[in-house]
Amino acid sequence: MAACVPSLTEGELLASRRRRRLRARSAAPEDASSVVPSAAAAATARNDQRERICRLDSFKRLKQIGEGAFGTVSKARDRRTGVVVAIKSARYRSREAAAALLREAALLAACAGNPAVVALRLVALSESGGLHLVMDFVGPSLHDLIGARRRRGIRFTELEARRAMAPLLSGAASMHAHGIVHRDLKPGNVLVGEHDRRLKICDLGLARSTAAPPLDAQLEGTIGYIAPESLLCDKECSAPVDMWALGCIMAELVGGEQLFPEEDEYTQLVSIVDLLGIPDNVSLMPLGIDAGAPSKLREKVPEERLSPAGFDVLHGLLQYDPKDRLTAVAALQMPWFT
Repeated sequence: MAACVPSLTEGELLASRRRRRLRARSAAPEDASSVVPSAAAAATARNDQRERICRLDSFKRLKQIGEGAFGTVSKARDRRTGVVVAIKSARYRSREAAAALLREAALLAACAGNPAVVALRLVALSESGGLHLVMDFVGPSLHDLIGARRRRGIRFTELEARRAMAPLLSGAASMHAHGIVHRDLKPGNVLVGEHDRRLKICDLGLARSTAAPPLDAQLEGTIGYIAPESLLCDKECSAPVDMWALGCIMAELVGGEQLFPEEDEYTQLVSIVDLLGIPDNVSLMPLGIDAGAPSKLREKVPEERLSPAGFDVLHGLLQYDPKDRLTAVAALQMPWFT
């Protein structure tokens, strides 16, 4: 390839550079407006920033509606507009807490336009300098709804489960397409609209970007919805962990109870192996389970609760190997949905 490029003498190269500098100088007055923002553009940018950041006292707190490991969520009303919102505040004031809230705000902003993810409205500053995320108020959690139905002895029908899983899978597909992995999907982090009953994913406090380097091998998430590879301390942060959690949510919807109600990692891993069985070529004797054990998933979710087409989706989501697990897009293309 080098033989195809004509060589230049040192004099020709210097002359070429002088001509480029002269052209740049002559074009500078004409192009300056495209490089230096006008006063009006700068003012617009400042106004937009003010609209995105407001004072916390602009809102009247009504009641606390949620509490997690890293913060609390309150229902509040905008004093200016009367609109009801949800405000997430860090539990403790620290540099780490502020960084975590800012990271979550950035991830929520990246999900803007995704109808299955709660929308971020503003970032609010308190008088003490604390950060707070102002989001759309949606309604109760899916966990609350499942619990209320369980107490009344009312199960979700297969049609209701399909209508719930479709937006959750669609929302996850959009997040994954933008390189965002939630890592803590569970009924408690799914909100149900008060009026329209639409489902929205919330709490991206543990979410990560796939572009970021993997974290140290540490278990994060909620016991009962953590994928096997995470229980085995795999540092990889990828979409299949969300798909496993969605499979657990689907099983809980059609079965009426949490699929893995254990309280620690080891017993959950043993329960996963006991429920899904072990292929003949895999040995998990350290866990006390023989190879070749059959799957009991169909017994757990019988056909009168979930049709064969629905079971294909559930079985595809609850696969040991992340590479064998259904993606959100592939799941939505299954006959159960189409």
